Amino acid sequence: MAQSASGWVLAQRAIKGAGIVLGGVCSFVTFSSITGIVTGNAWARGLVALVLTVALPLFAVDRALPRSDPAKARTGLMGDVIALVLLGVALLFIGIGQPVTRPLLVREGDRLAEDGRDVPAHLVYFLAGVRPVDAPAPALVPAPSATPSGSASGGP
Repeated sequence: MAQSASGWVLAQRAIKGAGIVLGGVCSFVTFSSITGIVTGNAWARGLVALVLTVALPLFAVDRALPRSDPAKARTGLMGDVIALVLLGVALLFIGIGQPVTRPLLVREGDRLAEDGRDVPAHLVYFLAGVRPVDAPAPALVPAPSATPSGSASGGP
């Protein structure tokens, strides 16, 4: 029968899971915006970003596992490494590199907004540290009235 996890272990797992999810989203946006330098194609940006978001942590896990007997690895090592790599990419690109990378993120947000993806665009703008400027609503033009302002006979 499996042991029940203590509150501390559950908190660690929750934090690690949140780190993987948030780091994964931020890393995906990072790699997508870098790919946007080369191409504006949404499918290409998304595919390259997905491959890099998955491959980079897996490479780090492979390097972190012991060479002699991978079965002797500490429990939870893979999740820890994945969370650290994804959060590290996000921290480097979105946090520390903000002065240099802000234009890339803003352009990625612009691409998403142009494609009609408003919620992801606002998320990317938030990560870039800018406030989006939504397009103003079209001004209502008053309809021409049925009768002209003067009389039809031309006189008073």
